[in-house]
Amino acid sequence: MDWELLGYKTYPFSVNPISLNTLELFTGHSEEIKICQNILKDKNVRLIIEGTRGVGTTSFANYLKFFSQKRYLYFAPRDEVSVEKNWNLESLLTAVISTIVRELETTHAKEVKKNSVFIEAKALSYRLSEAYNNFGVTAFSFGGSYGKSSTATQPTFIPSTTLGHHLQDLGKLAVRLGYKNGILIQLNNLDVNVIHTEEHLEYLFNAVRDNFQIDNISWFLVGDVGLRSFISRRVDRLDDIISDEILIKPLSKTVYHELINKRLNHYKIDKYVKFPLEKEIFDYLYDVTGGRLRYIFGLIYALTNRLSIGKIVQTVSTDLAKATIGALAKERMQKFDLSKGEEELIKTLVKYEESNVANLAKITGKNRTFISRTINKLLKNGSVMVRQESNQRIYSPSLDAKIAFFE
Repeated sequence: MDWELLGYKTYPFSVNPISLNTLELFTGHSEEIKICQNILKDKNVRLIIEGTRGVGTTSFANYLKFFSQKRYLYFAPRDEVSVEKNWNLESLLTAVISTIVRELETTHAKEVKKNSVFIEAKALSYRLSEAYNNFGVTAFSFGGSYGKSSTATQPTFIPSTTLGHHLQDLGKLAVRLGYKNGILIQLNNLDVNVIHTEEHLEYLFNAVRDNFQIDNISWFLVGDVGLRSFISRRVDRLDDIISDEILIKPLSKTVYHELINKRLNHYKIDKYVKFPLEKEIFDYLYDVTGGRLRYIFGLIYALTNRLSIGKIVQTVSTDLAKATIGALAKERMQKFDLSKGEEELIKTLVKYEESNVANLAKITGKNRTFISRTINKLLKNGSVMVRQESNQRIYSPSLDAKIAFFE
C-alpha cells in the first residue's frame, strides 16, 4: 500500500508499541499514569502492569519509562526484555545485561568508553553470546516441552551471582551518569498459561527474586490479566516485595476516538486529507475487539490492503468493512481444519463469551472428557484463549473465532 497516494506519510495505525520517538501519540490512561509516575519517584521499584492482550500494556510501560528517562529519573533501555518460555535465571540475567550494554553504547558511548564497569559488562555480554552460539540450538530447548524440565537443558556459562554483581555495578554506573534512581528494566511476555506454564514461571520468579532487590535497579513486570493473582498464589517470596500493580483496561470509546484522530492528524500530509474509513467502521472494530488496539490496527491494515483502497475502492462502507473482516476471519479459521465438534464448541464459546469446562459440558450435553480434550486442542492452535480465575480455568474464543462464528 502506497500511503502517500492516500495523503499519509505512512500507515497511521502501526501495531508497534509507543516508542521514544512517538511519545506524543500516547493517549489515555491519565489516572494510571499519575499513580505510576508518583511510584517512579522512588528507586528499587517493582511494578506489575497487566491487561488483556492488545490493549496497550507495552505502550503504557514504554510511555512511563521514556517519560522517566527524559527527566533523568531512570536510565531505561528502549528494548524491553521479552522473557522466553524456556529461559532459566542465567538466561534472563544475560538478556538484561546485554540490553543495558547495548543501550549504553548507543546513547552514552563517550561517557562509558573507558569505564571499567561498562567494559567488563560488554566483554561478558560478548562472551556469553559466543558461548550460546557455540553451544548450538540445544541451548534454547527447541522442540521440547517447557516448564521446569526445559530449564534443566539451558546451559549455565556464568553463575547467576556473578551476573547479579555485574547488574549491580551497572546500576551504580547509571546513577553516576546522572540518572537519579538508576536503571529501569521492562520484562515482557509474562503471560501465564499462554507463554509460560505456571510451573516454569513459578521457578523463574522464585529464582530471580533476589535480583529484583538489587540496589539502583527497578523493574516493570508486564503480562496478561492474572499475572498479579498468579504471583500472589504461587510466589510468596516475590509477592512480598511488589511495589504496586496497575490494570490497563481498554480505552473508553471517547478516548479511542481521540487516539484515532491524533494519529490521523499526525501522519496526514495535507490537512484536507480524509481517511477512507468512516467513524462507524472504527466503532464496529472497537465493539468487535473489545477495544483491543493492536487487533483493531491490524484489522484496518488488512482491510485497506484487501480492498485495494485508493486503486479500486475510494471509500469503504460499513457493510463492506464488516463483510471483508468476517471473510478474513473465516479464512484464518479454515487453516485449523476444525471438526464439526470443535466448531460447535467454539460457537458455544462465542455465544456465551467465556466459560469453564464444567459449564461447557452442561450447555452442550457432552461429557467433560470430550470437552477437556477438545478445548486443549483448540488452545494449542490458538482458536481458544484461557485465563486463570482462582482455581478455575476460564476459556474464551480468539478474536478470529469471535468474528468468524458470530451470529
